Amino acid sequence: MKIYIDDGSTNIKLQWVDGGEVKQSISPNSFKREWAVAFGGQQAYNYMLNGEQYSFDAISPEAVVTTNVAWQYSDVNVVAVHHALLCTGISPQDVSIVVTLPLAEYYNKNNQPNEDNIRRKKDNLMRAVELNGGKTFNICSVEVMPESIPAGFDVVKDLNELDSLLIIDLGGTTLDVSQVMGKMRGISRIFGDSSLGVSLMTSAVKDALSVARTKGSSYLADDIIIHRNDEAYLASRINDTSCVTLVREAMNEAHGRLVNRVIEAVSRFEGYSHVMVIGGGAELIADAVRDHCAVREERFYKTNSSQFDLVNGMYLIG
Repeated sequence: MKIYIDDGSTNIKLQWVDGGEVKQSISPNSFKREWAVAFGGQQAYNYMLNGEQYSFDAISPEAVVTTNVAWQYSDVNVVAVHHALLCTGISPQDVSIVVTLPLAEYYNKNNQPNEDNIRRKKDNLMRAVELNGGKTFNICSVEVMPESIPAGFDVVKDLNELDSLLIIDLGGTTLDVSQVMGKMRGISRIFGDSSLGVSLMTSAVKDALSVARTKGSSYLADDIIIHRNDEAYLASRINDTSCVTLVREAMNEAHGRLVNRVIEAVSRFEGYSHVMVIGGGAELIADAVRDHCAVREERFYKTNSSQFDLVNGMYLIG
């Protein structure tokens, strides 16, 4: 079985074919360095890798930080991929996987594939993971694709040769921008920032939550960002309700800084005819990017499932 995996720092997105039907799955990254306690009939996902114990925990403030580029080659990346595979419901078996690397990691300073990083990514994921009391998948082979670019395949293949698609991919840790020529004839320009992502907002929200006596995981902070306009939800999640306004203000300020830095990066590009916004942070920047790029409405693309755009493009190419 071949499984396409966008192994982002915040969530793992997967796509595969089962019985002729295309299926998708998403699994959040929130792992702590100790085993969890099983309760009732629920399964505790307790893993062992490289002498360390890991378990999935969506709420622990002690969850391992994954919002950095080192995540791409880390032990917890391997654990997260195996956890995501197990959560698909597919029986553990031999699999071939296709994964991604941010543009700044996939390409070197001369815009050529960085073979060392690609090999490092492959070797990292070929390591076996143990699941306490259970079986894990046997990863037989690993292919690596650059982030953002595959997401535009379905659009670019139908464009005129003189057109080009600007793809802005905002993830949890990285911003990837690529300008792809019509008919997928080549890549005009790329830009990758491994220090700019939704984590800019996540960190600000976590700090504000601490002031509001609500110390939690990055997963909790990201959930609050998703529901940032839901007053009832914010009040239910924040222990000190007198600090709801403080949390909201911190979130809005960080959002403004994030948008400004994304637009600054996008300003480096010119000559594109179409624009696409993808990734977990697409909703946060789509309006500002649309206004800045000023392309015709029918030439601006943002799906209702932005997080799956990359893995779907990988699947279509594969």
